[in-house]
Amino acid sequence: MRYFTAIMLLFATISNASSVSYRIRFDKYHNYMEMTDYLENITKEFSNISSLYSIGKSVQNRELWVVKLTTATDLLSVPNIKIVGNIHGNEPVGREITLHLIQYLLENNSKNKVINKLLRTTVIHLLPSMNPDGFEFSKPQPCPSSGMTLPANFTRSRLNANTFDLNRNFPSGFNPHTVPLQPETKAIMEWLKSIPFVMSLGLHGGALVANYPYDDSVDSNLDKLQKLNETLQIDNIMDLYLAYYMNVSNFDSIINPSLTPDDDVFRFLAKLYAKSHRTMHLGQGCDEDTKFKDGITNGALWYPVKGSMQDYNYIWHGCMEITLEMSCCKYPPASFLESHWNDNLKPLLIWMQQSHRGIKGIIMSKSTGKPIPNATISILDRQNQFNTTKNGEYWKILLPGVYKLRVNAAGHNEKTVRVEVPRTDDSEEPRSTLVNVVMEPTTATTTVKSAFDGQHYTYYWMSNSASATDLTTVAANGEQEPNVADSETVVYDGDRADDQQHQDDDLRFLPVSTWSGAADRFCASRRVAVTSVIAYLISRLVTTILSPLIPLHLS
Repeated sequence: MRYFTAIMLLFATISNASSVSYRIRFDKYHNYMEMTDYLENITKEFSNISSLYSIGKSVQNRELWVVKLTTATDLLSVPNIKIVGNIHGNEPVGREITLHLIQYLLENNSKNKVINKLLRTTVIHLLPSMNPDGFEFSKPQPCPSSGMTLPANFTRSRLNANTFDLNRNFPSGFNPHTVPLQPETKAIMEWLKSIPFVMSLGLHGGALVANYPYDDSVDSNLDKLQKLNETLQIDNIMDLYLAYYMNVSNFDSIINPSLTPDDDVFRFLAKLYAKSHRTMHLGQGCDEDTKFKDGITNGALWYPVKGSMQDYNYIWHGCMEITLEMSCCKYPPASFLESHWNDNLKPLLIWMQQSHRGIKGIIMSKSTGKPIPNATISILDRQNQFNTTKNGEYWKILLPGVYKLRVNAAGHNEKTVRVEVPRTDDSEEPRSTLVNVVMEPTTATTTVKSAFDGQHYTYYWMSNSASATDLTTVAANGEQEPNVADSETVVYDGDRADDQQHQDDDLRFLPVSTWSGAADRFCASRRVAVTSVIAYLISRLVTTILSPLIPLHLS
C-alpha cells in the first residue's frame, strides 16, 4: 500500500511539473516554434477562460496566433480590446511582453480582484507577433542603437518576408496609397471587420513615447519640408530631410499636428499610459535632441507615416488605437526584458480598464422590440460616426461631460439624446454609462406644407408623428438644432446571436476624406419615405412653373 501511495505521489509530482514546464521566463526571446508550443499549452491548461485562434498566415506560412481571454458568460455589450506586438520583426520587446501578459492574466485571475474583474467584463485579444517572418530574420542589436551602424540584415528583419513595412501598408484616409496589401495586413483588416474592437495597442521599439493619431495628414511630406526650408534655408535636400526627421519636435510652430475628432480622448489615453510608466512620462526620449512633453506625441507631428495601422483602426473602424514605443533599443539583450516588463505591466492594466470609460448601449426598434444592426451613431460637434453591431451594440470612449448622441437607422426617425458622462475620482475604476436608445419607426407621409419668407420656400413634411421634420430649405441657412430628449434606458430581452455571430460584427467607418456636409445631409435624408421624395419633387416642379405668376402677398 505504501509502495502504491509513493508511486501515485511521484506521478502527481511529475504531472504537476510537466504542466508548468512550458512557463516562460525573462531569460530569452522565443522563436516561432517555441511561441506556438507555449500558446497551445497555456490555453489548453486554462481552456475555460482562454482560447487560441489564428487570424491568418504570414508570407512564409506562419500562423498569426491570437489568444482570447475572458470569463464573461454573456458577451452582449462586453467590449473587445486588442494588443498587437512585433509589427516590425526587429522590435520584439512588445512580443515578449505580450507573451508574459497572457501568462500573468491567466495565472492571476483567481488571485487578483482587479484581474478577475477585468476578465469578467472585457474580452481581451492578444496577438504577440504580427510579423513572425521578420522576427526569424532578426538578431539582438547593440544598445543604444541610436547613431550606430545598422546591422546588415536590418531592413529584411524589420520588414515582412516580401520586404514591405507592415506599419506603412494599410489604406490611408488622407492620400492615395498604392502599396500592395500584404497577407499580414489583410489579416488585420479582416480581423477588424469580424470583431468590434473598442481599443487597441500597437507595440513598437526604438523610442520611449506614447504616440496617438493621426500619423498621416492632408499635407504631404514635401509640403512640410517646404515649410521647414522657408525657415531654415537649407539647400541640400538630404540635409533638409535629416533636419526634419532628427529635429522635428523643435518645429512645432512650422509643422502642425494632425488631430482626430477624438483628440481629447486620444491624448488622455496616451498620457495615462505614459504617466503610469516609470520613465516614459519624463519625456526624455532616447537622445539629447528628442523631447516629448509628458511622454506623448501626435504621430504626424513627430514624423508623418502614410498607411499606419493606428490610423486605419480609427478611420475605418472607430477603434481607438495608440502606438507605444516601449524601449530605446529596438532589440535589446534578453537581460533587459524583465525591466521592460516591470515598467509596462501597470500601464497595460490601467489602459485595459479604459475600455469601460464613456458610454455604451443597444439601439432598438420600438415597433419590433429588437436591436437595430448597422445603425449610424455620431456625437454632435465631432466629425466622425460609427455603427452598431449585428446585435445593435455600440461603445464610445468619452471623457466626463455632456454630449448629444445622434442615431440614424433605416426605416426609423432620427433621434438625438442628451448624454452625461459623470466625473469620477482618479482612484476609481472607469464605469460605462448605459445609454440604450429606442427608435421610432418612420410613418407614411400624409401632407406637404410650405412657408415663404419673401426670399425662399421651406418645405415641411408632416407625418403622423408628434413633430415636423424640416427636410430641406431652398436656400439653406445651416443645420437646424435637433430636438434633444432625455436618454431612454430599456431592458434588452430580445434574442441574441451566438458568440460566433457576435465576433462577426462589423464597425466599419467611412474614411475621413469622404465626410462632407453633403454626405451628412444625404445620411439624414435616408429616413424620409420614398413617397415623400416624390411629393417633394412634384411640389418643386409646380412651384418653379407657377411662382412667377403668383403675387408674393398671396404666398
